[in-house]
Amino acid sequence: MPTAQLRSSPAPPRTGAFHEAERYRIRSVERCGLLDSGREERFDRLTREAQNRFGVMDSIISLIADDRQYLKSSTGTLPLNLPRDVSICTVTIRGEEPLVVPDLLADERFARNPYVTGAPFLRFYAGVPLRGPGGWFVGTFCLLGTEPRGLDPREYRYFEHLAREAELELNHVGDARS
Repeated sequence: MPTAQLRSSPAPPRTGAFHEAERYRIRSVERCGLLDSGREERFDRLTREAQNRFGVMDSIISLIADDRQYLKSSTGTLPLNLPRDVSICTVTIRGEEPLVVPDLLADERFARNPYVTGAPFLRFYAGVPLRGPGGWFVGTFCLLGTEPRGLDPREYRYFEHLAREAELELNHVGDARS
């Protein structure tokens, strides 16, 4: 799918139904058993491959908890825990499709984000939502860069392939703990 056609879904309304769904989603994150679990080669090999293949500053596999984003695997220097309210990946898990933002500074949803306006001065983001136990979106596989860019259709397909591998790994643990 060409980058220009990728859009995230609008944020769901903050209703009782939203809060109920968010409780189920958080339970799914917990069932993965990976929050604060440290680095693992099975995830690190995927983020290294993505960083090398796409030539980005950082490649991340993360889990989105109630109040934070935990970086299960990261090739860059971002802290292991980021506040959820500044997490770009929080927007990604709201939609069904990958989110590609060629220039974060030009997108009003992210233009004032502290990681865009300050170090590391992010400009490019691509993220694929990852499903966990029960089919809920528990996190993302994302690419981050300091230069605006997009993904061509071939890159897009390969990135989705890597994300599906990451999803299988997330659910391997989740299945074992169910």
